Amino acid sequence: MQESSLLRSQGQHPSHSRASGVLRRMCYTASAMRRLRFALLLLCVGMAGHLLGCGPSAPTSITAWITPHDGRIPYTATIYCNAPEGFFTFELPDSTIGPQATSSLDVTVDSANWNAKVIWTDGETTLWDRVTATANNPRPTILGVRINGISNLWQLEPLERTLIEVIVDYGDDWRLTSIAVEGSASSAPFTVFYPPYEAGVCHASWNGWILENAAIVYPVYASIDTDGLPYTMSGIDVGYPTSYRSTNKLYDDWPATKEGKLEIPAQDGLITVTVEDKLGRSTTKVFAIPIQACDFFR
Repeated sequence: MQESSLLRSQGQHPSHSRASGVLRRMCYTASAMRRLRFALLLLCVGMAGHLLGCGPSAPTSITAWITPHDGRIPYTATIYCNAPEGFFTFELPDSTIGPQATSSLDVTVDSANWNAKVIWTDGETTLWDRVTATANNPRPTILGVRINGISNLWQLEPLERTLIEVIVDYGDDWRLTSIAVEGSASSAPFTVFYPPYEAGVCHASWNGWILENAAIVYPVYASIDTDGLPYTMSGIDVGYPTSYRSTNKLYDDWPATKEGKLEIPAQDGLITVTVEDKLGRSTTKVFAIPIQACDFFR
């Protein structure tokens, strides 16, 4: 009765108050429904994204490395791979390890240019990277060359059959791969022979012996071009062709006199030696040597 009186005194009818409360409850309910619908929408979007594969993206690359990456072979090293969980396969020079769940592998490096391939997969994506390792073993040291088997002979005589031996200091296997000889007054390098000829072998026949890691040269002689092996000046370089005609293209470097005398001037010579160790690494050294003058009739 007092409440009604109070409401009447304020000019508000009781039915208006009840209607206002109902309206507030309806507004609250509508707001809650909107929030619920929004939450359900987010849930549906998330589920759809999951079904469509919209999650953490797959990696686009992996990184592999080997440590140590150089040493005196053979040496032990470890390959590592930075990649998500998955399976790893290691393709080594002489074998394949894996697939395995472990992302590292102990290996033995036994060559100068050792390399391996690391393959990672998670069952859907496959990626790979490559690692390399090298050798720091000492290389052969070329001490010098010996002319005609004589230690203190240090000059070249034009057109004479000359033996060149290589002197190397090395505690392991090595081989001569090439010798080049040239003169400062000659237009082309001199032809080098390795008799008896055997493809890929540098040796020389001398006084009935076959000397390894050696060569034969005729200073200031360069064979004319051929379809095969060069012409030799003598008939004792087994495996090389000979000819009755002149085969030295360097004769044109020095005009002959009216009497037919050819004057070959003294010149500075260079002997370039290249050797290779068992790891396939090359070492080259150049030696300066004088070449004597020579006069002769053609």
